[in-house]
Amino acid sequence: MDSSRPRAAGPGTEVPAAALTGRTDDLRSAVTAIRGSSHVAVMLLGDSGIGKSTLLEAVVAELQPEVTPVRIHGSPSLAMVPYGVLGPFIVGLPVQEATSQLAVLRTFWSHLEDERRATGRPLLLIVDDAHDLDEATAGILVELAAAGWAKLLVAAAARPGLPETLLQLWFEGIAVRLDLRPLTRQQTNEMLEHGLGPQVLPNVGEVLWEASAGNPLLLNGLIDDAKHDGTLLQRNGVWLLTQPLNSHGDRLTDVVRRQLLRRSPDERQALNLVALAEPVGRDLIESVVGEEAVGALIEHELIKVTPSARPELRLWHSVYGDTLRNLISPARSLQLRQSLLRLMDAEPTSAEGLLRQVSWSMDCGAEVDDRQLLRAAVLASRLYQDELARKAAGRVKDPELQMAARSVTARTYFNTSDYEAARDILEADFGKGHSVAVLLTGTLMWAAVQSALGNTPAVIMDRARALLVAGEQLAKTNPEDAESILAATRERYRTMRSMVLAMAGEYEADPAGPPLPAEDRPPANHLEAAFRLALESERLLVQGKSASAFAAASEALTAAGAGYDELYFLAEFLVVRAAAAIIHNGDWEAAETLLSGVGASSGPSLITFGGGVHAAHGIILLYQGRAAQSLNTLSGALESLRLADPQQLFALTASMAFAAAAEMGATDKAAVLLADYESAPRAVSRYLRTLSEMAVVYGKARLGNYPEAISELRQLGRPRGDGMTAGLEFDSLSFRLALGDRDAASRLLELEPELEGCRAAALCNYARAVRTDLAADHLEAAKSCEDAELWTFAALAYDAAANAYRAAGDTLRERMAISQRKRCPDRADSIPGKGTEVEADSLGLLTRRERDIVALAVRGLSDRQIAVELQVSIRTVEGHLYRSYAKLNVKGRDQLPGPAGSQ
Repeated sequence: MDSSRPRAAGPGTEVPAAALTGRTDDLRSAVTAIRGSSHVAVMLLGDSGIGKSTLLEAVVAELQPEVTPVRIHGSPSLAMVPYGVLGPFIVGLPVQEATSQLAVLRTFWSHLEDERRATGRPLLLIVDDAHDLDEATAGILVELAAAGWAKLLVAAAARPGLPETLLQLWFEGIAVRLDLRPLTRQQTNEMLEHGLGPQVLPNVGEVLWEASAGNPLLLNGLIDDAKHDGTLLQRNGVWLLTQPLNSHGDRLTDVVRRQLLRRSPDERQALNLVALAEPVGRDLIESVVGEEAVGALIEHELIKVTPSARPELRLWHSVYGDTLRNLISPARSLQLRQSLLRLMDAEPTSAEGLLRQVSWSMDCGAEVDDRQLLRAAVLASRLYQDELARKAAGRVKDPELQMAARSVTARTYFNTSDYEAARDILEADFGKGHSVAVLLTGTLMWAAVQSALGNTPAVIMDRARALLVAGEQLAKTNPEDAESILAATRERYRTMRSMVLAMAGEYEADPAGPPLPAEDRPPANHLEAAFRLALESERLLVQGKSASAFAAASEALTAAGAGYDELYFLAEFLVVRAAAAIIHNGDWEAAETLLSGVGASSGPSLITFGGGVHAAHGIILLYQGRAAQSLNTLSGALESLRLADPQQLFALTASMAFAAAAEMGATDKAAVLLADYESAPRAVSRYLRTLSEMAVVYGKARLGNYPEAISELRQLGRPRGDGMTAGLEFDSLSFRLALGDRDAASRLLELEPELEGCRAAALCNYARAVRTDLAADHLEAAKSCEDAELWTFAALAYDAAANAYRAAGDTLRERMAISQRKRCPDRADSIPGKGTEVEADSLGLLTRRERDIVALAVRGLSDRQIAVELQVSIRTVEGHLYRSYAKLNVKGRDQLPGPAGSQ
C-alpha cells in the first residue's frame, strides 16, 4: 500500500475543492469515460503524493448515485499471494479451490452480483494501489471488465506501474489512461488560495512550488509545517514567508519516515548517505550499498542521477534532505561520514558539495579546516542560508580569516535589514588589516550599510578616507608592494564612491556636505562601471529620458557581470533602477519581462527581494488606474518589506499604497498607510524619495481638504527651479492632471519635446485635449490613453467628450462616450491586448440621418414611432438602422447604449 498518500475519503465523502486544484479536467475525463460505453476502465497513474487517491475519491463521489461501488486495495504484503486481496470476497471458497481461477471468479462474481442486485445499479470496481496487485487478481479484474460485467476505476503509482494484464486493456483501446502531472505554478497558487485565502504573496507560491516540485502531498506538508513553526504566517490579512522553509517539520518528517519504512536496509542506508553528502558520486554509494539498492531508489524516483563525466546522485525531492538528516543521530551520522570518507580520493569539486560536506562535518562534531569553513560560510550566505553561514563563520579560528568571516556574518544581518547589527560588525574592522586583501574585506558592504542607514554620500566618503590612510600606512610598512597597495585602496575608494552616489542618485555635489571630487577618468573595474551607468540612468530619468535611462540601466546590468559575492544584491539594485525607468516610460510589457527575471530567482532570494518585485507590480497597477488591485498588491509588498528591505523601498511602497487607498476613498486604510510612510526611513534614491513625496501629496488631495496640493506638487517637480528635472516634473504634472489641474496641461505640452516614452505621449495627448476642450480631441486622447493602458485618464477623457457632446446637443455621441467611459473599469480588469473594440471609432461614420434615427432608437422608440417622428417610411428607418448597426459593429437595437440597450 502507498503509505505516503493522503488518507482516502470514504464512500460519499465530500472531496475538498482545494484537493482537486488543477485536476478538474482529469476528473471530467474520468467520469465521462466511466459513464460512456466505449471504455471499460479508467486508470489513474502518477508518482507518490501526486493526488491519485484524492482524484479517485472525487470520481467516486461524482458517480456515487449511479453505480454500485466495490473497493479493493492493493497491498505490498500480498503482492506475491494469488488472489490475496480478494480474501474478504471469497471467504466461503473451499481451500482446495482457492488457486482455481474459475472457482475464484465464480465466487467473487456471486458476491458482486449480490451487491448489484441490492442497489440495482451497475458495478464499479475501485482499485487503489493497483501497482501492488498480484497478477492473478489483475487477471480476474480484466475478465470482469472485458465481459462487460463491471467497470474498473484504478489508481496506481507510475513506478513500478500497473500489472501487465491490466495495462493490456489500455493497449486494446478499451481503457482510458490519465497520467497525473505535478502541479504548475498557477495550480499551486490556486491551491494556496483555496487553503489560505486570496491574500497570499506571489513569492509564497513560487517558493512552495519550487520546494515541493508540484507534488501536492509535499506541498501540503510544507504548508502545515511552515504555519506551525511561524515560517508562513498572516500579517494584516496577508500570508507571507518570514524565512527560508524549514523542511524537517512534523508533517514532512512523517511523510519521509513512511517512505523509509517501505525501503530495504540497504536502500535506507543509500538514502541517508545521499542526503548527507549530496551531490555524491554514484560509484561511491554503490561501493557501500551495492548497485541493486541504488537502482531501486532511482527507479522509484527517490534519488536521481546528475548527468556528468562522473555521475552524481541527489535526492529527487530536495526537501527530503533536511528531514532525513534530522532523523539520523550524530553518532550514526559520524559513522556514515567515516565510511564514505575512506572511499573518497578528493574533496568535493562543486561548491554545493563543499557546503554539504562542511555542514555534515559540523553536525557530527568533526574538525573542519578554517578555509573550508570560510568558503562554506560565503556559499551559505549567497544561498541565504543565514543560520548555516553564521555557524560556519563563527567556527573560523585563524585570525587572518576572521575578518572575512565577520564580513559574512554582517551580510546575513543585511539580508534581513538589520543594518545596525551589520554596521557594528563592519565598523570594528574597517580600515584594518595586515595585507591589502584583508584591508579591503567588507569595505563595499560597509558602504552599502552606511547608505542603508541614511548617511549621505559626502558623509560616507569622508569616513571612508580612513581606508586611504590605512592603505598609505600599509604601503610604508611594505615598501616593495607600496605601489600595488596604494593602487588597490584608491581603486576601492573610487568604487565605493561610485556605489554610494548611485544608491543615492546624487550625480552632483551634496549641498549639505563638502563637494565630492569630479571623476573624469575611466572606471577602474566592471563594478565601478556598473555603478556609473546606474547613476547615469537616474540622471536621465530625472531629465525625462526614460527610454535612455532604461538603456543605461540595462547596460549597467551587463557591465556588472557576475561573481561579486560581497555585493550579492548588485543585480537587484540595478533592476530597481531599470524598473523605475521602464515604469516611468509606461512600457508595461518590458517591465513585466524585467520583473519576471527577478521572480524566477531561487526561493530564498525571493523571500529577501520578493517584496520589491511586488511593489513594482503595485506601482504599475496604480499608474494604470487599477487602484483596488494596486492597493491589494502594495499591501502585500509592505508586509514582505517589513521583514527584508535591502533596496529601501518601504517608504515608496507605503506612499503608493496610501495614494491607491485614497483613490478608492478607503480613509481608514489610508490613515494606516500614511502612518507607515511617515514612520519609515526615506528612500535612499533621490528620484524615488521625491516620487514618494508626490504620491503622498496626491493621496492627501484625493482624501479632500488639502488646498496646498497643487503648489507642493509643482515644487516637487522643479526642486531647483531650473529646466533640468523634466522627468520629475512629468510625474508631478501627471498627479496634477489626475487632480483636475488644467494649468498642468499647458506646462506638460511645453515639456513634451524633452520627454520619452509611451506614457508621456499618451498624457500629452490628454493634455492637448484639455487645452482645446474639443470633443474629437477628447476622444482621440481617450483612445491614446487606452492604448497605453492608462485607464484613469481614458475615463477622464471620455467624461470630457461626453460633456462636450452634451453642450453641443449631440445626444447619440454623448451616450456613446458615456458608454465607453463606463467600460473603462472593465477593460482595466481584462487581459492586456484583449479589450473590447472602441466604439468611438465609429461615431464619425454615421450620416446625419443615421445619427438622428439611432438617437431615437436609443431613446426607446420603435421603428414605427421613429418613422412617424421623422416623417419617413418604416422601410427607410429599417434600412438606416441596419447600416448603422454595421458601422457601429453591433448586432441590433439591444446592443445600443442607453435605454434601448436595456429593453
